Amino acid sequence: MENNEQQTGGFCPKCGKQTVQFQREVSPIDNQYHTVGFCQSCGHTWQTDAAAQSVQPSVVVQQVQPKKKDHTAAKVVFITLGAVLVLGIIGNMGKNNSKTTTGTTEVTAATAENGNAGNATPTAETTTSAAETKPEMSYEITDTSFNYYTNSIGSVEFYGIVEVTNTGSKNIYLKDCTFDLEDNDGHLLQTESLFVSSCPDIIAPGEKGYFYNGIGANLLDKGVSTDNGLKLVPHYKLVEATGEIINYDVTDTELRKDNFGGAKVTGRLTNNTDKDVSLFYVNVVFKDASGKALYITGTNVMDLTAGATVSFEVSSAGANDSVNFDDIADYEVVARKDYYQF
Repeated sequence: MENNEQQTGGFCPKCGKQTVQFQREVSPIDNQYHTVGFCQSCGHTWQTDAAAQSVQPSVVVQQVQPKKKDHTAAKVVFITLGAVLVLGIIGNMGKNNSKTTTGTTEVTAATAENGNAGNATPTAETTTSAAETKPEMSYEITDTSFNYYTNSIGSVEFYGIVEVTNTGSKNIYLKDCTFDLEDNDGHLLQTESLFVSSCPDIIAPGEKGYFYNGIGANLLDKGVSTDNGLKLVPHYKLVEATGEIINYDVTDTELRKDNFGGAKVTGRLTNNTDKDVSLFYVNVVFKDASGKALYITGTNVMDLTAGATVSFEVSSAGANDSVNFDDIADYEVVARKDYYQF
């Protein structure tokens, strides 16, 4: 069939009638001539050759494809809301991160050997805000001393002091302490806890307190060798005190040498409260010229009724050989009510 030549005959694939006319036309899809059928009864048109059939599906799909809606405005609103949400989350994260912690309320001390000081600086947890700063519990181990010697009967005596300074704004309870004795290789030789005392039991902000071993916990067990050295490793527990501090008045004190060449402190105590005290322990801390604690001891005071005044006397008898009267330049009398906390 020549180009643009018309021909009749055949059946319409849609209505089945023979009122069909064919002609050659250029297709806009492949720019080629194809035979196109036209039904004069129903108006249906179609291409009859193989080339037209190969491209027909794409033409049909293109004819039925719906028009897309423009969602640009909706996308802008969604993106804007998403950005605001992300910024809000980041802001809240920044607020939550303003909470800070400074440490814990319980530590194990560093080692102090033969009088060398060991230090540890634990602190308590606190939360700080612009409107309010909450009180915190914190402290420092400001001195740890240890001495040992062989006495006149061949026994090895030892003595240790751990000094604690309250650097926070809360009262601190010196709960308990264990003295481990080790050699230079860290081997445990002996441990003492029952007779390791505190002086005083509770300390206020800015005050110093002490752990020390008294008579009954100052002798090295027989058979324990000091050939590889002897050092003190204290393990202590300090907690926030929940009770109050009660002090008794101290007056008329004096330091002098006793008949055995040691130090003796005398004085008077007055119960300035409205409650009787059946028994409590008064301590004396002997210090050198620099304020370092050399030896701590004390005595029991009994039947101190409300408003009453009693006398006391404390001697350094039992102090180790490295402490003598000439070493003592100062002293502190600690007359504070015994404190217990569970």
